[in-house]
Amino acid sequence: MTTVPEGRFQCPCCDYFVLAQHSRHETCPVCWWEDDGSNLGEVDAISSANHISLRQARTNFAHFGAADQAAVSLVAPASARVGLRRELRARGG
Repeated sequence: MTTVPEGRFQCPCCDYFVLAQHSRHETCPVCWWEDDGSNLGEVDAISSANHISLRQARTNFAHFGAADQAAVSLVAPASARVGLRRELRARGG
């Protein structure tokens, strides 16, 4: 079974605490969002690393489990995130 280690920092897209560092271009194994330091207050701005907005990535994650449909096969399965800390935050804007 695949496991995802818990991290210290929360992914801006899926809200799971799986990132070892913040804003260091680490890719989240849960949703495949690259944490490029995009401003959480500007959820409609296009991320240069992800080529979509954070708002769209969050919508995508809610609908098909990945920040972008092309990454669906790359993300960790739901069984791998059982027990991981997740705190939903305000969706902004």
